[in-house]
Amino acid sequence: MTPAATHGCRVTFILPRPVRAAILGVGLVAGLSAAVSVLGAQGRLVGSSTSAVGPIYERWTFGDGVYQRTLAGGDSVRIESASQLSVPISLRVPLGERWSVDLSGAYANGTVSLAARDTALDVDRYAVNGLTDLRLRATGRVVGDNVVVTLGVNVPTGKTSLNSEEFSAMRVLAAPAFAFQTPTLGLGAGGTVGIVYAREAAGWAWALGGSYELRNSYDPVTFVGEMNPSDAVHLSVGGDGLVGRHGMTIALSADIFTKDRLTALEPEEGAGQNVAAGSVETQLGPIVMVDWQLRLASARFRELTLYAVDRYRTKYKRDGTSVDGSSGNYLDTGVRSLLPVARSSAILAHLNVRNHTGLKSDVTLATAAITSAALTLGLVQDLGQGYVLQPFARAQTGRMKTGNNSGSVQAFAAGVTLGLRF
Repeated sequence: MTPAATHGCRVTFILPRPVRAAILGVGLVAGLSAAVSVLGAQGRLVGSSTSAVGPIYERWTFGDGVYQRTLAGGDSVRIESASQLSVPISLRVPLGERWSVDLSGAYANGTVSLAARDTALDVDRYAVNGLTDLRLRATGRVVGDNVVVTLGVNVPTGKTSLNSEEFSAMRVLAAPAFAFQTPTLGLGAGGTVGIVYAREAAGWAWALGGSYELRNSYDPVTFVGEMNPSDAVHLSVGGDGLVGRHGMTIALSADIFTKDRLTALEPEEGAGQNVAAGSVETQLGPIVMVDWQLRLASARFRELTLYAVDRYRTKYKRDGTSVDGSSGNYLDTGVRSLLPVARSSAILAHLNVRNHTGLKSDVTLATAAITSAALTLGLVQDLGQGYVLQPFARAQTGRMKTGNNSGSVQAFAAGVTLGLRF
């Protein structure tokens, strides 16, 4: 989070960093798990091309409402609900026997409804919509099957230069506590290079990986200035093997960040252009994450998995000084199951419990604490010819706390995904 003083008001820039840090940590562990599985897949056929697309609607309601200060720094507005309709797409294409290319992106339309009018913006709701960045990734096995290389590019197709209303909407929709399908739109151009080394030892498959992510500067909000986000180093180690009849995966990862810099701009009289009016530097502290999964052997279930992900973020620094109350812990745990009911159909059930402490250094929704439980029910239907249809519905309830205010929250989500293997 990077504060900047612009046009006589204090703005807290909360959009990319906390959300992106969470996404990147999870992504690296997922890549590590995939690399571990390579050792057991040497006899399989060349991978097929796959694609998936489908709308997802999510809505949070806040009981008596949750409060957040307006963008102009005036009185808080009471938020009654937040919703988003997103359409994510993904495509994976193998390139020969050793390489594959993945492409992903989305369109999102989000709305935040207010109990009373925001007098500064003269609106009773905030709205933002647009395309996200496109993420292109190439993954290949080199030096036999033990070394996996990943090259990624973030193509800046998403919206970054937001107006006041759009930015007010994203301050809510990007809050980690809500975990919307598409928490951000644009993060600017960037690239990632990573390498994972995997080998077998003591009957388990083990992997050690690292990557470096480079981000380019961009204009996050039309009235703020230029954002130069930090680069990041991601390190992971993990293993996959049997515990009795059951399969277990465990991974430990750490994310280390350089400095963010937000340069505020203001118009120069007579020059017809903006000039730098000061800058603020922040640096996220290292983030450590543990990811554990236990795949239970069951004759009745196609999949029955217990899991837990615990992520701890240390204090961040603002202009070289550690910010008190800026550390926090995020625990997600649950069970996923897939129960066959016919040769081509299976019922999906997923129970998830979250306990996020949030950050005490701020009272915005971006740092809110939440304890919640969610139940997802769905259907996995094989349509033949490589098509798979997956409708689902999810209900969630919990309690959220921002500063000294707390209250109950509820959420509902539904969607359908059409997948194709060809």
